[in-house]
Amino acid sequence: MTPATNAARREDILVVLADIFHEQLEYPGELRPELRLVEDVGLDSIRMLTLVVEVENHFRICLEEGDEQGVVTVSDLAALVGARLAA
Repeated sequence: MTPATNAARREDILVVLADIFHEQLEYPGELRPELRLVEDVGLDSIRMLTLVVEVENHFRICLEEGDEQGVVTVSDLAALVGARLAA
């Protein structure tokens, strides 16, 4: 994929993630890539589990144990989804 294609795909992923955050997690604010999932968005363990299930269902991917390592921000989550979609 070209860098432009990767950027477009990342933007598409971020749009879907924003929908999930607003509809399923009732996050009221703007979902920006730099937001930290726990500290800024306020995800607790139940909401994190909800997020994982919604992401897996929407994108039809399977997140595996250990995938959470290094996922701190919305951008990190988008990159993980992009990597799983590319695999």
